[in-house]
Order: sequence, then structure tokens, then C-alpha cells
Amino acid sequence: MRADRRVVRGAVAVVLAGGLLTAAAFAGARWFTAGQPVAITPPAGATEQLPEGGYESSVDNETSDVHAQLESGRGWPDVHVYALPADTTWSDVTPVVGGQLEGWKQLGQCGETGRRVTTCRWEEQARWQPRTVRAVLLGPPAINPEAGYEWPDIKILIIGAGRG
Repeated sequence: MRADRRVVRGAVAVVLAGGLLTAAAFAGARWFTAGQPVAITPPAGATEQLPEGGYESSVDNETSDVHAQLESGRGWPDVHVYALPADTTWSDVTPVVGGQLEGWKQLGQCGETGRRVTTCRWEEQARWQPRTVRAVLLGPPAINPEAGYEWPDIKILIIGAGRG
């Protein structure tokens, strides 16, 4: 009788260990097949040197949102912030970013909205774990003397690229 219990326990342990190894293999395969974030070149005139100012918390919040939206559990996304000339429009940005993503699907309305924050997303046409790129253009807020800071004469472009 005792030998039978040992055999049953051993068989259960082998089955559980096999199940755990199988689950680990699938998780590892998913992790290692995730593509690297795509490197996106910003439009001409963009610089990563942002002027100092109180507006930075607004930019940091938007950058954190992009980062959180692109985090996939398979590594951190690549997120860059650029200063652009104040006369830059969304129609100047979209062809540059989208032109580097040939074969990718543009998601949502990516046209000029007239709002302070304009955003667009592209997704790779892949069967499993498509990579995603997100671009956000921030303009100056409406003039509000109570805000306590001045927005410099620039627009801010945030480009994030996530893993698959």
C-alpha cells in the first residue's frame, strides 16, 4: 500500500513539474519573440534640448501617459521628447513619423484637431505581439495668468515606441 502512494505522489509531482516547465517555455517564447522598439527619427528642426520652465510638469505627465500606454510587460518602451518650432503643425509631423512605418496600420483619427494635444498611433501588422508607435504633439495651453508659468515659444513632440 505504501509503495502505491509513493508512486502516485511521484507521478503527480512529475505531471506538475511538466506543466510548470511547459508554462515557463510559453512565457519565455512570448518574451523573446517580442520585437525591439522601432527607432523613429523626429522631423527636421526637432531637438531634445528643452528650455527650462514650469511647463515641464505638463510635459512629464504626458510622457508618463505615453510610457504607460506602450508598456507591454515584455520590456520598457522607448520614449523621446523633442522641442519643435512653434509653427509646427500636426500635418508636418504625421508624414515624417508615419513614413518610417511602412506597412503599419494607423489607428484612429490622426488629423489636425485644433486641440492643445494631438495624438496618433500606429500598429505593426503582425500576427502575434504587434509593436506600437505613438506620437503626441503638445501645443501651448490657453493663456492663463494664474497658471504660474509661461509656455516657451515651442511645441513639444513625444514619440514612443513599444515592444511587441
